[in-house]
Amino acid sequence: MLNNSTPIARCAASLMVPLAAMAAPLGAQVPAQDDGSILVEATLDDPSMDNRAATKSLAPTRLSQSGAVSVVEDLTLLPGVMAFENGGPGRGSYVSIRGGEPNFAIVTINGVRVDDPLNSSGGGFDFTLIAPELVQTLAVVSGPQSTVYGADALSGVVALELGAGEDGGSFYAGLGSEGRYRLGGSVAVSGKAGSLGIAGGFSDSADLNPGRSNEQLSLIVTASPHLGEGISLDLFGLYASSDSLGFPEDSGGPELAIIRELEPREREQIALGGTLAARIAPQLTAQIRAGFSQSEFASDNPGIASTGADGALDPIPSIVTDSRLQRTEAVASLEYRTGNWLILSTGASYTRDDGVSDGTLDFGFLIPTAFALERDMPGLFVTAMAEPVSGFEISAGLRADWPEGSEMHWTPRIGSAIALGDSGAFLTANYARGFKRPSLFALGFPLIANPDLEDERSETFDAGIAYGEAGDPFSASATYFSNTYRDLVDFDPELFTNVNRSRVEVEGVEFAGTARKGSLTARAALTYQTAQSADGALLRFRPEWTGRLSIRWQASANLSLSAHGEFVSAFNDSSVPTGFVRNPGFESLGFDANWAVTDQIELFGSLRNATDSIFTRSVGFTEPGRNVLVGVRGRM
Repeated sequence: MLNNSTPIARCAASLMVPLAAMAAPLGAQVPAQDDGSILVEATLDDPSMDNRAATKSLAPTRLSQSGAVSVVEDLTLLPGVMAFENGGPGRGSYVSIRGGEPNFAIVTINGVRVDDPLNSSGGGFDFTLIAPELVQTLAVVSGPQSTVYGADALSGVVALELGAGEDGGSFYAGLGSEGRYRLGGSVAVSGKAGSLGIAGGFSDSADLNPGRSNEQLSLIVTASPHLGEGISLDLFGLYASSDSLGFPEDSGGPELAIIRELEPREREQIALGGTLAARIAPQLTAQIRAGFSQSEFASDNPGIASTGADGALDPIPSIVTDSRLQRTEAVASLEYRTGNWLILSTGASYTRDDGVSDGTLDFGFLIPTAFALERDMPGLFVTAMAEPVSGFEISAGLRADWPEGSEMHWTPRIGSAIALGDSGAFLTANYARGFKRPSLFALGFPLIANPDLEDERSETFDAGIAYGEAGDPFSASATYFSNTYRDLVDFDPELFTNVNRSRVEVEGVEFAGTARKGSLTARAALTYQTAQSADGALLRFRPEWTGRLSIRWQASANLSLSAHGEFVSAFNDSSVPTGFVRNPGFESLGFDANWAVTDQIELFGSLRNATDSIFTRSVGFTEPGRNVLVGVRGRM
């Protein structure tokens, strides 16, 4: 789905989001690092995902060690990712993987899909719903993942794993600039009967972002009862909510909005999941996984006025929205291993979405916009990964899905990794296709609905070279990628409905590296990409260059210091009052400090926008100036 510039199209674009598809479980290897941090290499439970391929995982950090306002801040550490809070906390998150739209990437939490195709944020997931302290691992998987998920992951997957941490109790509390604060804690126990963890966090952004505020609560429960040898059961539950107030997206924000009335938004997210795995023979493992998620969103957009000047866009009427999506998913699979050189997997999945939306549009008279849709999607898949000779791996996957109301889709994926002798370097190459169902909004919103929309499609190729493995003193990678998106859903003002008509091509190169020397650790990510639409449409938030550098110094056994730098080159943006404009880009610098006072108590502090730069990530929404957060963490 493209960013649109006509009034109803922009209204529609703010509501269109991806249709749900199947999530796959996430496994993680967590090697300890010399600097005391944790480097996570996460893989989807699919043998076609080569664990050394550039499209699999991108070594995230443990978020609780920084003063991040939200998970979005750490997503920018990963090459190929453009991520920010679109209008401040609680206003929605913009996360683009390799130039794809936010609704081209699906989001999972402990394997359960949580992106909502009915909310008004334009797709994706609002990461400010989740307290960063609850996130144990974070991974971004680039490229179409329809072989794994069935649909919607045209550009990739963002996978979070939440947990309560190590055995025992913990707490944290922090106070920051303009009255911002956060607090939370966890309790985790394990024994012969299994393990149980409970954790929660609350935050209030107060006046950190002028003209915007957000209160957020998130609670999780994890359990893994011991059922005997060769069998495991993992259970997970999440409740999260946010209550925010701010200027509507595309309004021009605190700087430019003509209508000064703020938009209240309320979100609520529930996710429940369980995975049962059993070894039924020495080389054969069976797995059954089920998940349920419910997303509720309510907002009262006061409308967006236009200046009427040349280039300005047409106004958007007042919109009241109240929606609820319920998603049920299940997958069963069998995995067969022949020695150490061949892994075969096959399985079936089923997903059902039920969406209900109520609301009104105010054109001087109220127009009801209520609709309800439901649909199913069963699928079958088979994957294989082989290492016929030492140093050469090849993987492949093929999936067939039968989306309700659409033809059957075949989605292939193939990849390879070749070691360059004993140098520690290896070459990778991957090819994949994916598809995405039209959003429930595009199919059902009464004014512009088009039930005949075709599925959006993607085709990607990437190839690269990498040196070193996770945990090595030095590792680096360079990856070329080429993505093509077809039949994108767009709004046609003449027909006054949604149509399939667009083609977008994205091409670029990603660089990433990590180096450790004594007490110093450095991590860098750099991406260059170009994005073009065949119909000439201007694409928003597609900078050619993005980069991030993070340096950590373990100054002593008890004290660690970190510096983080980010830069983003110029990119297109728009708002109703200004029309399309060119954002000049920005640079930002931040610092973190952690001091272990005792074995149980740690003090922390963070400084963001250290240079007090004035810049915007979206038109009219100026980022906070120099700001601090200080606090304490403890274990009991």
